[in-house]
Amino acid sequence: MQKEVQICVVGKVFRPNKSKVLALNKTLREYFKLVKWYLGYNSTSKKFLHEKCYEKAKELFNLNTALIQTARDKAVEILKSFEENRKEGSVLKLKRISIRFDRRCYSFSKTNNALTPYWLTLSLNRE
Repeated sequence: MQKEVQICVVGKVFRPNKSKVLALNKTLREYFKLVKWYLGYNSTSKKFLHEKCYEKAKELFNLNTALIQTARDKAVEILKSFEENRKEGSVLKLKRISIRFDRRCYSFSKTNNALTPYWLTLSLNRE
């Protein structure tokens, strides 16, 4: 029997340089726009959104394809949750979002440095 194991890695992140902060903020803004774009289709079907929107999303948004897929999944989850908890007359308004990085978006590598024994690399966009 094969089991799936999930781990959570907790570590200290050193102060990133200005260009890394700018890149993360730019990616967050693009991801936020993409989730709102997916929400505009008003669909809770990942299959529908993938078949009808995935190629267009790749054209419109400069994000790693894994982030495009996690944004789609997030939009579906947001819409389902809104529909389940909707109050009369309420309108869905997305104010903020967090990026979901799955295993396709990052890699860890071991270093010989005692101060930073592991290095995290994120893949944010297709540039």
